[in-house]
Amino acid sequence: MVALRKALLLPLDDLLAVVRAFLNLHVLRSVLVRCLRRHGVGNLQAPKPRRPKPAHGSVTAYEPGYPLVDIGPVTV
Repeated sequence: MVALRKALLLPLDDLLAVVRAFLNLHVLRSVLVRCLRRHGVGNLQAPKPRRPKPAHGSVTAYEPGYPLVDIGPVTV
């Protein structure tokens, strides 16, 4: 069950359906939750590799041309 969770990263209910279909028909959802927590994969976000945040982009330099005009709401 733990290896399936790490390999497939399935949500709990989907993992329960797979376990019941292929491993053990009589597994309860609460037993599966306790087992996954015990082995440190109870949280689905934890086993996923964390992607580094992209660096901030630089300011784009535009060629001289038309001036930028901001048009906002006119208050009277």
